[in-house]
Amino acid sequence: MKQAPTSNSDDKAQVRGLLKRSTFEAPTMHQIVDEVFFTTLGGAFNVRSLAERVQQDEVLSGKILEICRLPYYSGKTPIRNMNQVIHRLGPVGLRGVSLQAYLELEIYTSDSWEAQLQQLSTYSIIVGHICRVIARYTSMDGDDAFMAGLLHRIGFAVGLTKWTTKSEDHNAFWEALELTHTIFGKMTLEAWGMPEHIQKVVAHYGQTIINNEVNLYSSAILVAEELARRFRFEFRSPTKSKASLTSEMSDSAARAIDILGIDEEMMRKIYTDSRFVLGHGLRLNL
Repeated sequence: MKQAPTSNSDDKAQVRGLLKRSTFEAPTMHQIVDEVFFTTLGGAFNVRSLAERVQQDEVLSGKILEICRLPYYSGKTPIRNMNQVIHRLGPVGLRGVSLQAYLELEIYTSDSWEAQLQQLSTYSIIVGHICRVIARYTSMDGDDAFMAGLLHRIGFAVGLTKWTTKSEDHNAFWEALELTHTIFGKMTLEAWGMPEHIQKVVAHYGQTIINNEVNLYSSAILVAEELARRFRFEFRSPTKSKASLTSEMSDSAARAIDILGIDEEMMRKIYTDSRFVLGHGLRLNL
């Protein structure tokens, strides 16, 4: 006798239980990237020694140089080596591109979810860059804003790569991950030793008020996602068709705009600046 099929709700409950299990282990941070953060956060450091250390990993250093050769970073003078990367971008900029390179090489990769992870990778970089632009017009640190945007959906990537399911019900798996990705994100960033205020933003993705206080970085992410949508970029379930672009703004994005004190003129400037940055930082044809 055939076994009765389980209900969709039962499938979701089983997947949620799997995703929340206590045996979760965050992916190991790349040793050299970890050293970059440790070295550059500790005050003065030897640029040549750090450059030589990064160059020991040809794949990682190659990806960093690939990122830094984009016009947004290099300007009119090409960046050809790690010494130039550090001098041109500074310690904070080096941390950002090193983290981006690591994510692209080791986190956003999976045979089963390749298309979705590539979409997520590009989307996260877009949101990160727009968050940095928003920071120019508000009282936020631009590099922290970029990092918050870059990592705001890291829990999705970790979940997709660690629990690749062979089940035909990818929809149930995806919906469960939508409910739990903030948990994975927080645990992963904690394991990586990321700043606590970035952990907080990722753990409370979608909220403008965290622990009874308005959070500017979380609000910036919501505004950045709204602008990304207007640039026709979004991150969605593989089972859902692309939503049609409308002029209506989500309630959460509208609240975030009010919290950040962004008026119409400021929004036009943010939109224009973001378009320029994305064109030069990702070579997107907007």
